[in-house]
Amino acid sequence: MRSRAKGSMSASLPDSRKCVLCGKPQEEAYRPFCSKRCADIDLGRWFKGGYSIPARPEDEAGNDAPPPEAPSNDD
Repeated sequence: MRSRAKGSMSASLPDSRKCVLCGKPQEEAYRPFCSKRCADIDLGRWFKGGYSIPARPEDEAGNDAPPPEAPSNDD
């Protein structure tokens, strides 16, 4: 296990940490990215729905409970 020296913090992290988009060394200010540009590209992907978790349609979800009854208006 590698240890970091306390006290001095440089702008870039050790070479073992690479930007998750382009592979350049990460910058502390933009972690886990190397620059504002890569951070903005990732944010744009989130906004456009580029990242999603596959899910089954609701009718295939195995919901065996009966649908809720509508409230009656027997005032």
